[in-house]
Amino acid sequence: MQTQTLDSLFQNKIFRIPDYQRGYAWGEHQIKDFWEDILQLHEDRMHYTGVITLEPLKKGECEKWVEDIWLVKNRGFKPYYVVDGQQRLTTALILIQTILQSVPKDSSLNFSSISNIEEKFIITQHETENELFQSYIFGYEKDNPSDEYLRTKIFNRYSTSNNHELTLYTKNLYKAKKFFLDELLKLDRSEIENVFTKLTQKMKYSIYEIEEDIDINVAFETMNNRGKPLTTLEKLKNRLIYLTTLFSNQNDNGSLRDDINNVWKTIYKYLGKNQDRPLDEDQFLRNHWIMYYDYSRNKKNAYIDFLLDDAFTSRRVLKDKVNPLTREEIIKYIYNLQESIKYWFYIHNPTMPSKTVKVTNDQSKVLEKLNNIGFKAFKPLILSAYTSNQEASKITDLLIEIERYNFCAFSLSRRRANTGDTEFYRNASELLLESRNIDSVIINVRNWCDEYFSKEKFLSYVQDKYELHYKEGFYRWDDVRYFLYEYEQYLKDKSKTNDKKLSWDELNTRKTDYISVEHIYPQTDTESYWQERFNIFNTYQKNLLTHSLGNLLALSRQKNSSLQNIGFDEKSKRNNISNNSVEYSNGSFSEISVSKYEEWTSNEILDRGMNMLKFMEERWSIELGDDNFKLKLLHLEFLDE
Repeated sequence: MQTQTLDSLFQNKIFRIPDYQRGYAWGEHQIKDFWEDILQLHEDRMHYTGVITLEPLKKGECEKWVEDIWLVKNRGFKPYYVVDGQQRLTTALILIQTILQSVPKDSSLNFSSISNIEEKFIITQHETENELFQSYIFGYEKDNPSDEYLRTKIFNRYSTSNNHELTLYTKNLYKAKKFFLDELLKLDRSEIENVFTKLTQKMKYSIYEIEEDIDINVAFETMNNRGKPLTTLEKLKNRLIYLTTLFSNQNDNGSLRDDINNVWKTIYKYLGKNQDRPLDEDQFLRNHWIMYYDYSRNKKNAYIDFLLDDAFTSRRVLKDKVNPLTREEIIKYIYNLQESIKYWFYIHNPTMPSKTVKVTNDQSKVLEKLNNIGFKAFKPLILSAYTSNQEASKITDLLIEIERYNFCAFSLSRRRANTGDTEFYRNASELLLESRNIDSVIINVRNWCDEYFSKEKFLSYVQDKYELHYKEGFYRWDDVRYFLYEYEQYLKDKSKTNDKKLSWDELNTRKTDYISVEHIYPQTDTESYWQERFNIFNTYQKNLLTHSLGNLLALSRQKNSSLQNIGFDEKSKRNNISNNSVEYSNGSFSEISVSKYEEWTSNEILDRGMNMLKFMEERWSIELGDDNFKLKLLHLEFLDE
């Protein structure tokens, strides 16, 4: 092992990140540390940056690097795979590129022209009378989606395909470049040149070349990554690629390895497809494991141990005579992963159009509700229903029963968070394996809901909220926003209009300057309107009225908190046409509905509350008891007295 600077490392070499490696995974924390190391380095000292492990390619192995073979054969460049240290090396190359973009094209750095620096670190080319040869010095293998992005968006080079495919890793590349561009803007010309000098001549790496007799896949899996640990998904990919080398029949010419790479390419594409809300890869892998294999609740990370220590091991390929691992088993597994990730994405993003999955509009609506209220233990079962190609109407029925169960068992009855999870996990694998049909699963979910719904537990929960937690009753109900949103949708449907006056994100916001749920009769009732109508009640009774369900209102826009205490006669005006007014007649369907009351007293709070409970019964097919029980649930029994 020897130590080298970037300047000496990039001497007649080309580097590629192999297909078994992940993409660029560094986040803001690691990038800032890298930048600070450079800035704080004294110009008279060297900085040890870490290990870079390289695999020299054997003769003939780089033949598939069609664009680069001229460098190897005609210029004597040595080709290498970057086995470890690609995060640091990629970061360094991104910084070099941003430095080159930050100085005039006709200038120089350390007495080297910009064009010479580009040729050394970024791209080199040679033109003959008939052809232009050009190669990137550093990059990914050609079929990696990060390769095209690195060339076009990071290195700013023209591409005939112009395919800027976005993944979690390409997004990280963009963030790193933007960070460096922003930081370089703060520096003058001499400071930028100083950064370049430190980066290329003062940052030293330990360079280790793997010997030929060491299995590269095993080395990669056991290697300690100093920057950011490998995820389970990355380890699994490498393990599967390694196992393809152990099968005695090697007549597939690497097709299984290509299949694995293509499947992982699809997985990373969909994990990062929604850049605002990237999906967690471990959550996907765990939920897929629950669906695909027999679930057991023995420990938190059982899926990791199962996949890497039981399902996909060299022992099963080489020694297991009872249950040997075959190519067919790997192929079946990876293709189910590929199909599942598409539905996994759509389950979490039901409003985003997709041509790759079969999801009806009715299903999208229920999936949107499940994203609002939470999926609980049902993601594997939903995934199973889609990947086992169940009838569309049956999937819709299943989704409806799942949403009903989650609201009734958890939002109302306050059951333990893991209630039913083992049962529904088992249903997921049974449905996929066709040992249970979807009708039976639907009935099972429905029966569990009927068994675990309890109006008494809901009453007890609300009582606790009045007595133990801030004394704010329904206002402190964890799922009050979900209920109010569903009530809003009910009123919208009754209005027979397609107008959407209230979005879930708007209602569910937790920003302190945005009041999404209002007390119609306010907590501070100093206005004469409220004094005249509510002074007959004592302080305790006023509090019960204030936080009763019928007094809570979903707002469609930001309200000025100083205006919330005004009288109902002002709030409910219908003659103000200003879009910025606080009147209910300009707001959500819920606000419009409230504005139709002539006034707001305890009678209206009771009337609206009873109507909302009736809606709850019809919407989720439950019974909340007679009027006396509902009066008790609303905590307004004293009105009857």
